[in-house]
Amino acid sequence: MEQITNPRAMLDTALRDEKPKITRSEIDPARAWLRLSEVTIPTNAPVKMQADAQTAASFDLLRSRILRQMRKDGLRKLAITAPTAGCGSTTLTANLALSIARQIDVKVMVFDLNLRKPDLVNQFDLASTAPRSSALSGQRRGFDSTCMRVGHNFALSLTTEGDPEPAELLGTTRARALIEQIEREFEPDIILFDLPPVLPFDDCVAASDLYDAALLVARADHSTSDEIDRAERLIAEQNPCLGVIMNACRFPVQTELGQK
Repeated sequence: MEQITNPRAMLDTALRDEKPKITRSEIDPARAWLRLSEVTIPTNAPVKMQADAQTAASFDLLRSRILRQMRKDGLRKLAITAPTAGCGSTTLTANLALSIARQIDVKVMVFDLNLRKPDLVNQFDLASTAPRSSALSGQRRGFDSTCMRVGHNFALSLTTEGDPEPAELLGTTRARALIEQIEREFEPDIILFDLPPVLPFDDCVAASDLYDAALLVARADHSTSDEIDRAERLIAEQNPCLGVIMNACRFPVQTELGQK
């Protein structure tokens, strides 16, 4: 019998071999999107309450700058996070996603990867519709059963319950393989990941293989300059940081995307 000298290498090989073999001829993104259950975001959802003209214009400007920068750099997957809790990164993710979805020729997917305290489902008021577990947890039969579609170009992968070991889950080969499979099958133009804060946890570092770049959301009356600098450095060690968005600022703040 052949001696096993590197069992970890054999395990990694086995996990890679488990990835679905999808040939190019089998891919039909239009059909893939239609497989997702269609839902409607309630008109009284919290994310709708912020859609006044000035706020909508701000998110539309941010949307255009992000899409332009990511296309220029050949990027598709954007993580949105904060230095610490309470900076508004989840609210920004929800509003940015809606702004992008208003461009009918752009397909956007949103994943709630804040598995310590998932809240995107509440922003969209879809707790009664969303699955209890994340698509990454492996507790459901496939991505289609955990993802919802709004219209023809907006998909939401939400969860109502967290995970006891989020960093360990986000850093698995299975999580990376699932995101890669979704990219091949659905061909979204952009994927947004709502992630936990950078500094208290290692989730953002653990998930760094899942996204191409990150956007940092700070809060003027909450975040310190030291916290922002530390969070930026931690992000930049793994992936490009497109910039910092400052919430609750008394004066207009211009953020240069792509200059970090």
